[in-house]
Amino acid sequence: MNKVILIGYLVYDVELRTNDKGTAVVRNKIAINNGKDENGNERPTDFLLFYAFNKVAENMAKYCEKGSKVAIEGRLKNRSWDKQDGTKAYEIAVYANNVTFLNSKKSNGVPLPEEPNYGTSQENTQESDPFASFGEEIVINDDDLPF
Repeated sequence: MNKVILIGYLVYDVELRTNDKGTAVVRNKIAINNGKDENGNERPTDFLLFYAFNKVAENMAKYCEKGSKVAIEGRLKNRSWDKQDGTKAYEIAVYANNVTFLNSKKSNGVPLPEEPNYGTSQENTQESDPFASFGEEIVINDDDLPF
């Protein structure tokens, strides 16, 4: 199985291009923080190349910019080619199937779509609660969850 999930920050501003077939393409790098080692020293940041295509690429161009935090899900792909000077060039990149925007940065003045409201406002709690007739309300906090 070839599956990769990465969380990090875009290294460059998103530039939407089209290939010879008319497919929308974004080529960028993601900076991945590797945390600290056992001595408390920062590990070096990794910078990985990725490609996004079609609607994923178009949405990235619309909503992301340099420094945007994203989660990229995709697959690794190796490729090689002969350069003009006759040497062989190699590339390992992530081909993104899905990109999730993890912060609310704006691009070109366009805000990210808002998350849907799932009954958290005062007017929606009692009327739309299908379990309201079962008795008193039970509140579960994150601290109550075993994970």
